Amino acid sequence: MLRADVVVEIIFNMEESDKTTIKTNAKPEAVSEILGAWLVAQTGKGWDSRESIRRGEYKISIKLDLSNDTFYTSSDTGNSSLTCGIVANVLQNLAKFQISPLG
Repeated sequence: MLRADVVVEIIFNMEESDKTTIKTNAKPEAVSEILGAWLVAQTGKGWDSRESIRRGEYKISIKLDLSNDTFYTSSDTGNSSLTCGIVANVLQNLAKFQISPLG
């Protein structure tokens, strides 16, 4: 069974990025550290050649197991490189987005 102590859910709007939403069970001030650590963990995984799925809105869920500092990610992008790009964009523009409690 997947253990997730921390969850960050991103709904990224491609057309109007200001409509992007972030929900988490973490403290809002910790989200930048979590997303930054997730991006570092993706380094070296290589390019994903799969065709991305074109959508107006993407859903990304990042889960962190604190017992062994392992990230688990699910998204509907169809391509992990696109997922990384979206997370990097969210991190860079985090101050623009409202962070809400998960649930």
